[in-house]
Amino acid sequence: MQLVVDKIAKAFGIHEIFKDVSFMVEQGEHVGLVGVNGSGKTTLLRCLLQPEWVDSGAVKFEPGISVGYVQQGFTDIRGTIWQFMQTACPEISSLRQKLAQLEADSGKLQGEKLDSCLEEYGRVLKRYEFIDGYNYENRIKRVLIGLGYTEDWWQHDAATLSGGQKTRLMLAAALVRNPDFMILDEPTNHLDIVMTQWLEKYLQEFKGGLLVVSHDRAFLDNVAMRILEMEGGKLQSFKGNYSRYLEQKAIQSSTLTAAYNAQQDYIARTEAYIRRFKAGIKSKMARGRQSQLDRLERIDAPVQHEEFELRLPPAAECADRVLIMEDLTIGYGEKVLAKGINLTLRRGEKAALLGANGTGKTTLLRTILGEIAPLKGKAKIGSRVQIGYFSQSYERLNPEQTLLENFVVEYGFTEEHTRSMLGGMLFHGDDVFKKIGELSGGQKARLVLLKLVLDGANCLVLDEPTNHLDIMAREAVEAALEAFDGTVLVVSHDRYFVNEVADRIWEIEDLEVKDYKGNYDFYLEEKQKKAAALAQAQEEAEKAAAYAEAQAKKQQQQAAAAPAEAKKQEDKKRRYSPDEAARLLPKVELQIREQEAMMGLLEKQMADPANHTSPEHSAAMAAEHEEYEQTIAELMEKWELLMEAAEDA
Repeated sequence: MQLVVDKIAKAFGIHEIFKDVSFMVEQGEHVGLVGVNGSGKTTLLRCLLQPEWVDSGAVKFEPGISVGYVQQGFTDIRGTIWQFMQTACPEISSLRQKLAQLEADSGKLQGEKLDSCLEEYGRVLKRYEFIDGYNYENRIKRVLIGLGYTEDWWQHDAATLSGGQKTRLMLAAALVRNPDFMILDEPTNHLDIVMTQWLEKYLQEFKGGLLVVSHDRAFLDNVAMRILEMEGGKLQSFKGNYSRYLEQKAIQSSTLTAAYNAQQDYIARTEAYIRRFKAGIKSKMARGRQSQLDRLERIDAPVQHEEFELRLPPAAECADRVLIMEDLTIGYGEKVLAKGINLTLRRGEKAALLGANGTGKTTLLRTILGEIAPLKGKAKIGSRVQIGYFSQSYERLNPEQTLLENFVVEYGFTEEHTRSMLGGMLFHGDDVFKKIGELSGGQKARLVLLKLVLDGANCLVLDEPTNHLDIMAREAVEAALEAFDGTVLVVSHDRYFVNEVADRIWEIEDLEVKDYKGNYDFYLEEKQKKAAALAQAQEEAEKAAAYAEAQAKKQQQQAAAAPAEAKKQEDKKRRYSPDEAARLLPKVELQIREQEAMMGLLEKQMADPANHTSPEHSAAMAAEHEEYEQTIAELMEKWELLMEAAEDA
């Protein structure tokens, strides 16, 4: 076991976060940790990394193993991206310096001191090879490219990166260290779909233990072998990936709820019996039943999560063509991000806009909304279309206002009505007096979603609406959008969310917006078909090129052999004089005997099974035998011509 957690507990004052939490992680086991926001997942990770922080219980890692951790957020990063990555594994730098020093010392030492120096050099070198120090730079390149940092980024000043870019760089540093055990907290935040798929493949190949907190359901399906669920201060383990966990959880919840309800019914009936007969003739029986109740092991009530309710109002009537793009080119200045866009989103359609980071998804949204002028063409909004926009940067929220002030000022509601609405989005009591700037990303997202409901828009343009939301909240947004009868255009890297909500996929790729009329599963099928067709076409092209090359080579060989063949034919027609025949015949006969003797020796070798240990060697002997046969045949032709000349003498 690389990690053993035994009955740990953590509380802040009288608020208990969790208790009696126990689990183990084996080498090579990949475990997903799930739970609603605030359930204690990040607190649990901190307890694992700082065992002295727990109130009781024990956390034990296997002695000597290295642990890598990527948290939400980032620390101070200095130097260029490449310089930072080179220092990501201090042990490699230290070992390289040690090896260089020992190499220098070995040239100055003699005798026992030299032997001691060489022994230490061997030990250091063994450790350096064990952690794959020779391939460290190649590993850096692979990880950086996989996480979207192409070579033109490597000399970029890391301090000027955005928060999301720094988080990606911290993830890259953790992967490059190649630790024995990795703890990842929301690693797919700030990753596009291509990067997420790359990370999935990397982690699938990772041989060490892994504990990952994530709200990305598709990611957990592809990476996790087991799911740990933090709920109500307790931890439960479920075998399999996230989809398998859902199946098991549904069965467990149904069973526990039925058992709890049955027990509560039994308790209620028993207590009623005790109250009725505790002073009468059946008092002894009543006391007996009271004893049974006292001994009864009570089933805990099923945990009831508070959910926010998102109900989008019916969409108002509008034109059939809601968003229209005609020969549209988008970008900034000379920088073109996509061109030749001719698309129409019709009333009631729900489209998802996909593409790698930096391809222009947000730029396209802002161009459609009129915030950015198109470089060419037109982006139009249909008649009576009212847009509701969800931005990643939450521009609609004044960070200096309290929640109560923001809604009272913007909508003119009473305090009582505002409190009621905010309560439906899980803001209770004094929460309404918090400044918006102090809220978490998930809380801000819930506020903007509430504003979309209040705006009554019939077309929603959503830029990463599920970022910072836990799985339960994402499901609430999914359900609301599925039930919404208006039009939706959403940018999202959550594949599960896109598959549930979208009936059309727009993908920005190679400066074009490609249209797929179906959900995410349909989009994947079409991409796979195109990839297979492209691979087949490429294979056929390679075969055709190889055939053409072989034909050209054959023609060259024939052209090169033509003079020799012509000379051979000329030699065949040549008439030797009797004197020439007498002089050349002994030489040709000797050459024939020599070639036959060498061929006979080769045939003995070919008859020995020991000489056929490999197909290559057998083929080489066969080719040599064919050459002997050809040479002997040519010598025999010459001998016949010489004999004819000698007989004519």
